[in-house]
Amino acid sequence: MIPPVYDESEFPERLRRLLALEIARIVEDLEAREAFLVEVWSRHRDRGPFIDTLHTRWRTLSLPDMATLDGDILVALESFHRELDDLTLYFRYTQDMPTTLADTYRDGLRRLAAYAAIALDALGGVPPRPMVEFDDEVDDEAEVDASLGALDGAEE
Repeated sequence: MIPPVYDESEFPERLRRLLALEIARIVEDLEAREAFLVEVWSRHRDRGPFIDTLHTRWRTLSLPDMATLDGDILVALESFHRELDDLTLYFRYTQDMPTTLADTYRDGLRRLAAYAAIALDALGGVPPRPMVEFDDEVDDEAEVDASLGALDGAEE
């Protein structure tokens, strides 16, 4: 099998896009999962969902890969990831009660989002992602029943 052609001149742009997508994902996930993560901590004292949400591939980049990015971009990325590391460290070792954790979560998210905005601006913004629209008025239960009915008819 012949490997696909890889144009190394595209690498810096591809890296910027991937980093922007990852930063946006982290902040969006923290915003969307806040109530869930605090509830998990409240009930189970489980750190796993926090750490998984904050996961980044930044540490896997080599210095030659990072060297393809402009200095201003690297400074913005480093600032974002330092803030992310602080929040990760807190979630990894905290013994705080849920209300204190929720307050620290909100403050950390506010700070992280501010650094993310700077980094995303330096990276040229978040690339557009494909969006799929779903009908809001779909009766899920009726749709499942219809699908199961179609499967039952196919088995006979």
